[in-house]
Amino acid sequence: MTARRLVGALVVLGAVPASAGAAGVQDLDRILFDRPYVEVLGASPAGVLYRVSRNDSNALSELSAWVKPTGAAAYQVDLGFKRLAGDKIFGTGSSYQYIGTPVTKRCTDVPPPADPAGRSDGVGLFATWGWISNEGDRVEVSPTGCRMTNHYPAPGSYSLVAMDDTGWVTLDSSGADGNQELFYRSYADPTHPRQIADGGHTGFKGAVSLSGDSVAWAHQDLTENPPTSSYVVRSSTDGSAPPVATRLPGWIVATAIAGGATAWTTCQQTLDCASGSIAANGTRTQTADTRTVAGDGSRFVFDTRQPTPGVDAAAAVGGTAARTRLAAVELLPPIANSVSLGAGGAAYIDSQPPGLSVGRRFYTRPTGAVALTPQVRIGQSQVGTPMMSREGRRTAFTDNLGRLWLIADDGVRTRVFAPVLREAIVGGQELRISGSRLLWWKAVYTGDRCDPPGPGCYPWYGDEVPMIYDLRTGVSTRPAITANWSQAVDLWGNYLTWADDKNVVWRRDLASGALLQVKAAGAAVVREVAVHDDFIAWATCASNAQDDCAQSVVGHRNMQTKTAAILVSSGHTRRLKMSGGHVVYDTYANRDATTATLKVGRLGTSATGVVGALRWYGSFDVHDETLAWIAPDDLAKIGSNSAFVAYPKYLGNGSAPPSFNPALRLWNTEFGISKALPTCTLTIKSGTTVRRTLSCATTTGSARADWDGRDSAGRLLPPGAYSWTLAGRDGDGTLRWWTGATHAITGTVRIVS
Repeated sequence: MTARRLVGALVVLGAVPASAGAAGVQDLDRILFDRPYVEVLGASPAGVLYRVSRNDSNALSELSAWVKPTGAAAYQVDLGFKRLAGDKIFGTGSSYQYIGTPVTKRCTDVPPPADPAGRSDGVGLFATWGWISNEGDRVEVSPTGCRMTNHYPAPGSYSLVAMDDTGWVTLDSSGADGNQELFYRSYADPTHPRQIADGGHTGFKGAVSLSGDSVAWAHQDLTENPPTSSYVVRSSTDGSAPPVATRLPGWIVATAIAGGATAWTTCQQTLDCASGSIAANGTRTQTADTRTVAGDGSRFVFDTRQPTPGVDAAAAVGGTAARTRLAAVELLPPIANSVSLGAGGAAYIDSQPPGLSVGRRFYTRPTGAVALTPQVRIGQSQVGTPMMSREGRRTAFTDNLGRLWLIADDGVRTRVFAPVLREAIVGGQELRISGSRLLWWKAVYTGDRCDPPGPGCYPWYGDEVPMIYDLRTGVSTRPAITANWSQAVDLWGNYLTWADDKNVVWRRDLASGALLQVKAAGAAVVREVAVHDDFIAWATCASNAQDDCAQSVVGHRNMQTKTAAILVSSGHTRRLKMSGGHVVYDTYANRDATTATLKVGRLGTSATGVVGALRWYGSFDVHDETLAWIAPDDLAKIGSNSAFVAYPKYLGNGSAPPSFNPALRLWNTEFGISKALPTCTLTIKSGTTVRRTLSCATTTGSARADWDGRDSAGRLLPPGAYSWTLAGRDGDGTLRWWTGATHAITGTVRIVS
């Protein structure tokens, strides 16, 4: 901590960069384990365009696109680039780049590429010089821009199926008996189309590829029911070679040409694919390790997952043909789901196998930057709505059976709740652990639902109610507050805050029962609340006609001084968190935005700053001067927040047994502290005489001291009452009560025989 106070208004708050590798930011869970799916999108003598995807629920989720120039290192490009022709890559919106020069050019004053048949990615087909429009306009691209240079017979919408630098191929479905016919037009003689001989393979053509005077396509054999086979057909555009058809099992989704050889990819399901090639002499090879293939003119370029993921090139796909590694692709890190910070410890849930995994790492900030210990896996979380909270020495989470656990850093596990069929389960609201209390949500059984009515009935848990579990008693109770699943609730030490159905925000001291109104009633819905120290924060939502959050207001108020709330406008705020000096919140441009901006505001002022980009509905947390969040790359990040001054506070719900027998056990005490406490003592007295002074210094926000009933000389003290006093300090000042009171933090303990 920095022992200084703020002078003047701070507008930019110790900006935290949005990506790992930037100053002060670390990836919490960059544990490389998942093999990516590499898809080759195009190849030429100038290089290769490929995409990296992840298997997400048996469907591919695109992560990044890359260009590997010949003789140079690969570099990342925008995912919108999906075609390669010669020395250029092409993408959505009539955009293009020269390979090796990652500067995007965009043509806005010329007709866009023709709509290609059989393509659904929104990108047209291209030659090295550019494209043809639906109306037949030839658009040529250059380093300086685009221009129309010629006009050809219009290919029309959804009939163009292949093109290269010699000409283009269209698919005509108006043949006799509904058969499909392929026609080739050369740029040299575009007004005289040539019908491509198909050898009787007349219908259901697709996956067309063109290279010079050679053309290949797939003919799906729909005479079978269900269809189980396809044909790869290779022919010539000028009639110089007769069509040759090869029957293959499966559904062929792509073909490629390299010299005299023809390659294909066949898929049974989305991810169950294989590729192979047919040499000029008819020799066939095949492999299940490759699912995309392209030709660069003289050889095939394809993906591979074994022994390491990457892009290879060879004269044949499969078999014993020698391969050349063009680009290596590293294993993927997991997808983070949730992240939480407690002093000295970060917990997170991500997709590490065998399922959603709960990991923990300790952190320190010796020079301002964050240093991390190795990951420890502490559990497996539930699929669907995993929940987790970290504070002090404990992590709370729901496991894969829906049970709610508390796990201490020393490995001690406490089961808080186990679901009971047709009675109750853990609800879908966030967990919040603070000191010796855990705020969780119970979803109560409300009846069976049937869809459709009949045997398909399932129990429905519709009513979610807040519960507080007390570690000292092992009992969960429902707090006496007017809140249900639709209202926000938060816990910090002895303070419980919530919003009621009139959008009033309240704070109750669970020790004294004192109740304070923080915010008056209003029309805007209070979507989220947070409590920390003397401050309460909230986020309201003013809805529009679509029940969208058209405008949010983030407010906070100091309940010690009772000064007026400080309000800041926000676009669309879903959640917020607080530390001793900051309120951290997300803001979305609208309900459909795929990412958010994570912002931080200084408590007591209206000053705000930007942390960085946040994944859609991404989790985040703040503790003291440290932030954690899930970035758009699906990784959990941790970084330093700007410094502030906040006194350490005793949370008021410590665990100090009232009596003990030294012959049987130690007096085990634990006190929740608002942050790390490098200097901490627990003093034992009888009357005014000091009998023992114990160290309780903590880096975790949970101060512990164990007393064996002996004095400083090692003598066992007689039965009777003894007082204890907890004291400590950090760079910001001395330890205080959670209310801000400065009198001694003290209590009594009795030695019994």
